[in-house]
Amino acid sequence: MLDPSSFLPAAKRLRVGGKARVDHDCGPGSTMIVNHKPEAFTAWCFRCGEAGFVPKEPTLAERVEAMKQRTEGDRLVAFSVQPPGPANQDPQSWPKEARLWLYKAGFGNYEIQQLGFYYHEKSRRVVLPVVQDGRVVYWQARAVEKEHQPKYLGPDTDKSRVVPRYGSADHIVLTEDILSAAKVGMVSEGWSMMGTNLFPATLSAIIHSGKPVLVWLDPDEAGVRGAAKTLRALRSVGVPCANVTSKRDPKLHTRREIIDLTVPVLNQLRSSM
Repeated sequence: MLDPSSFLPAAKRLRVGGKARVDHDCGPGSTMIVNHKPEAFTAWCFRCGEAGFVPKEPTLAERVEAMKQRTEGDRLVAFSVQPPGPANQDPQSWPKEARLWLYKAGFGNYEIQQLGFYYHEKSRRVVLPVVQDGRVVYWQARAVEKEHQPKYLGPDTDKSRVVPRYGSADHIVLTEDILSAAKVGMVSEGWSMMGTNLFPATLSAIIHSGKPVLVWLDPDEAGVRGAAKTLRALRSVGVPCANVTSKRDPKLHTRREIIDLTVPVLNQLRSSM
């Protein structure tokens, strides 16, 4: 790795987007190319075969302007019932933080595109459309920057009638969030409760399906309370159900782990039906 002092002064003299060949102290001749990119100063010495990289720290004015743009983007997005656009559906061209959020949850580029997840540049969020009967009925957009609040954004509509469903099986796995339901749906049938409360529309859809239910909410305090309440509601209307527990959210488990955690609970539930 090149010492920043060997290329940074030359790179800073360039305009944004500019590049130039300059001398390097490893020998005679202009063997080093330096770049002034929007996000960083970079260099490469053809003689040494070494690279240099110094990220640019945004100025206070730039940070304030970026915050204003994000807030305005969020305001415009939240007033739209339809998912915000334009949609960037090529995960490989997304910012690293946006890709990694889905990659860490075990979604590859193919799965991301199949599910219709995409990146929205204006609001700098990953958008998760919810499709029912072939049309988008809801969407959720997640911020990819830690300082960007709120973390999740959605249209100002009644989500209590929305039941995100993924995959198909002879049983249902109820999860808290859309991403967990989509992950479970890779190997089973995942439904999202859109939180820790069981909405009447979701309960009605479960009864209509005639399928047994596994309740698998997040392992935090709210999830534990929500799971107990959901199980009571399901049992009160005669739906066979059981609880699945884990140390991590469903979306953070591999497909093999999802099978290993749910199948024994399902088998035990069936043996008692």
